[in-house]
Amino acid sequence: MIAIAPIKSLPDGSVATIPMTWAEYQQLVANRGNRSTPRLKYANGYLTLKMPTFKHGQLDAIVADLIVAILNQQQRDYVRTTPITLQVPEQAGIEPDHCFWVNNWAAVSGKSRIDLAIDPPPDIAVEVDVTNFTNIEDYIPFEIPEVWLIRGDALAIFVLAPEGYNQAESSLFFLEVDIPKLYQLVMAAVAEGASPPRAIRSVM
Repeated sequence: MIAIAPIKSLPDGSVATIPMTWAEYQQLVANRGNRSTPRLKYANGYLTLKMPTFKHGQLDAIVADLIVAILNQQQRDYVRTTPITLQVPEQAGIEPDHCFWVNNWAAVSGKSRIDLAIDPPPDIAVEVDVTNFTNIEDYIPFEIPEVWLIRGDALAIFVLAPEGYNQAESSLFFLEVDIPKLYQLVMAAVAEGASPPRAIRSVM
């Protein structure tokens, strides 16, 4: 049995990579139960894990709340979740910081589990990277249309194409909104002393 205890003892902000079979990865996920840490990523026979920091949690909340504010302003339906483990059996597993179903919200609303064999992937996956944990190419097997990568005050949007992910200036789901600019404005307001909710309200 693979023990979760040594992994739980990793300090905040740490990242570790170890060789592991798919069966061992599945056992580790099962042993973790409902705990959301550490975050796990499995690809090419290796498990990579990270222990999120307080800063990581703050940035994750800010970008997720910004997306919600835009969707609510546009009076659009959606499903959001965090954390969630997405898997392609025998190949890969990943745990985005946030997932949003926008166009496909009705297909997953009310479900207790997501099975990518029958359910659509999230339209948007959000990754906050304060420890160089994220590799955009890890998302290719999951066919998620967009991955939003946050590093500090910068937000980059990556859109899935036949050859992989390409960075784009705008989101396919918010064509009229300059998402990276809005995020920078929010972060600037927070740096000046505004609370994140007030900072988001100030740019809407």
